[in-house]
Amino acid sequence: MSETRPADDGPSHDGLSLAALRRQYTDYVAVKAAEVDEQRTAWRYYHSAQWTEEQLRTLRDRRQPPITFDRLSRKIDGLVGVVQRFRTDPRAFPRTPRHEAGAELSTIVLRYALDASRWEDIEPGALLSAAVHGIAVVEMGLEPGDGADPDITLSSVDPTTFFYDPRSVQPDFSDARYMGVSRWVSAGELDEMFPGASERVAGSFGGGDGTAHEIDRAPLWVNARTKIRLNEHWYRHRGEWRYCIYVNTVALAQGASPFVDARGRTICRYRAWSNGVDHDGDRYGFVRRLKGPQDAINQHRSKAMHIMNTRQVIARKGALDDIEAARREAARPDGVILYDGASDEFRIEQADQEFLQQTQYFQDAKGEIENFGPNPAVVGTGVEARSGRALAMMQQSGIAELGPFLAHYRAWKLDVYRSVWCAVRTWWTAERWIRITDDAGLARFIGVNRLEIGPMGNPVIANALGQLDVDIILDEGPDVTNVMGDVFDILSSLAQSKIPVPPQVFVEMSALPKAVKDKVLGMMSPEPDPVARRLQARQAEAEVAGQEGKAAESFARADKTQAETARLTGPGWPAQGRP
Repeated sequence: MSETRPADDGPSHDGLSLAALRRQYTDYVAVKAAEVDEQRTAWRYYHSAQWTEEQLRTLRDRRQPPITFDRLSRKIDGLVGVVQRFRTDPRAFPRTPRHEAGAELSTIVLRYALDASRWEDIEPGALLSAAVHGIAVVEMGLEPGDGADPDITLSSVDPTTFFYDPRSVQPDFSDARYMGVSRWVSAGELDEMFPGASERVAGSFGGGDGTAHEIDRAPLWVNARTKIRLNEHWYRHRGEWRYCIYVNTVALAQGASPFVDARGRTICRYRAWSNGVDHDGDRYGFVRRLKGPQDAINQHRSKAMHIMNTRQVIARKGALDDIEAARREAARPDGVILYDGASDEFRIEQADQEFLQQTQYFQDAKGEIENFGPNPAVVGTGVEARSGRALAMMQQSGIAELGPFLAHYRAWKLDVYRSVWCAVRTWWTAERWIRITDDAGLARFIGVNRLEIGPMGNPVIANALGQLDVDIILDEGPDVTNVMGDVFDILSSLAQSKIPVPPQVFVEMSALPKAVKDKVLGMMSPEPDPVARRLQARQAEAEVAGQEGKAAESFARADKTQAETARLTGPGWPAQGRP
């Protein structure tokens, strides 16, 4: 970051004015109010708070139980888990033949940087945020490391604090002119980030209101006077991404983005993506599709319970002394009702047909949610008797509905990987040792940017990251059920029919990783005993010597025959005829 300096409302030669940035933020708050309200509802539904206050009042007046059968959050959690099962890792490929040797090094360095930021923990949170909130965001950072170069970090961003250009409609926010984070902080937190900042902003004004997300968390702030709105605002200006961190009318830090892409152009530190974008430009998650069936589940189940607990009392006028007492006794399973009259002047009925209808509606709504996204084949339940090919086809159909979601997710991961790699190339210039673990679990170290003596005696830099030109792609995920599964099933059937099948064939056709297969096959084929190996070598040498002796005898016989023939066929021997 550049040196902290105050900003005014006038024009700036190196960026937008603070007044323009504040207008951008207030534009987002005003335009995206409907989107924010939908996001708040989505999180309430995910956390099983699915009845509104008005609905609860109506149910209380009816004496109807507010029952919640939460299938929505279970479906979303299962969806996130299934996608995580098919997670992929980045891999670098050279752009030119002369960088082929550095592709493996680039892969190792990139995975090391991601592991240092605990990417495996950030990724599930981003999936859940995109599924519920509709938007997932991570931020890149530079933190002081053990050596001379900073460490590249990745951190999750609370999507409720994220704001962006409301004109952006691309799922990857590539058309956004600005984005950032706005949140409340205390005076102590502000001083930890910018020493003395709380005194500088004490007399400022115009902090502005935030989004409706802050209404839900307002009770967490016991002392509202300590709240200070801190905005970290990144924006595009004259083809360059810049940032400004400000409170009200005071800028605490600003400057050009320290992050670049593969072409050297500055980029924003926030890498965001969205599940879906509708015709109005609002971003949404899966809750929009599942909210209707979930409401139907709750309402029909609650109504069915209400019908089951209620009775209709039909009596001749004047047959009952106390109608309300008769109503209460009729609702009780052991109720007693006394009346004076004939047997056909009083009866109790229950709406059995309506109860069955409500139950059917409940089952229809439940099936609507269950049939969305991953099916039992993807989750791995109820498919024990299926072949590998059949399972593969069922899984493909189950994942098909998630096509756009998975496409956006894959593109976002590639963007994050490439951004991290570009940051590594830019900022890791000093010598650094990378620790990796091989398939056998043994740790080894690889040095990058190391100064060595070249063949001509001159100093050279070995494994220079800045000189590697590679393209980052995603490895394919683990292929658990494919055509090899059918082969494995056939081999299993042959073995059950007493047809001998070598164990090595089962291992080769299994779904084990290649490294594990090689290890198991090596254990199944141990090296022979050294003594036996020497005996075999001597036997082979003896066989070779015997063959060489036989060959020498054959050559000798051939020479003798040739000499005898030459003696008999001298100069006087006729060219034709018999002797």
